[in-house]
Amino acid sequence: MSSRASQRLTEAASRLFQAKGLSSVGINEVVREAGVAKMSLYNNFPSKSDLAKAAYAQLSKERQQAIEALVKKVADPETAILEMFDLAGRLAARPGFRGCAFIDLAAHSAQDIGLRDLVRDHKRAIHRHFEESARRHGAVRPRQLATQLLALWDGALTDAAIEGSLEPIHAAREAAHVLLAASK
Repeated sequence: MSSRASQRLTEAASRLFQAKGLSSVGINEVVREAGVAKMSLYNNFPSKSDLAKAAYAQLSKERQQAIEALVKKVADPETAILEMFDLAGRLAARPGFRGCAFIDLAAHSAQDIGLRDLVRDHKRAIHRHFEESARRHGAVRPRQLATQLLALWDGALTDAAIEGSLEPIHAAREAAHVLLAASK
């Protein structure tokens, strides 16, 4: 596998899938965006599904690294959780934001078990970050609190895209603050 062509294809696919959605992007468009020959695509990825898995796996890794860096820099677990909502706000403020890329992927990949598993793994990783912070916060039921926080996170990202506003994320952050206060 040519790592340079693979990287270019993965990056191009990630940009296009986030901007337009998996089902709206064709292989020819990815090849053009990546600036590689079509044969390079098939030499690196046997199918569009394999390319999508690579692109979304890379995106998941980047998001997890951003969350981990954020959680590590903040000693207070409540602040770390609230900072995760601030991260959601930064994601939603990007031009062309279409909501959570992984919720979008789940909606457009119902038949592809590998892609669905990737979405589940990504969401579980975010849940773990919320749960670890909730546990450090002293929440009586950290797993339940993490589930509630993830539901707020997902809903806020979705509504921010629908409304074209950061207000749902600000509201979710405030709700997270209330949940954290009631969790001990």
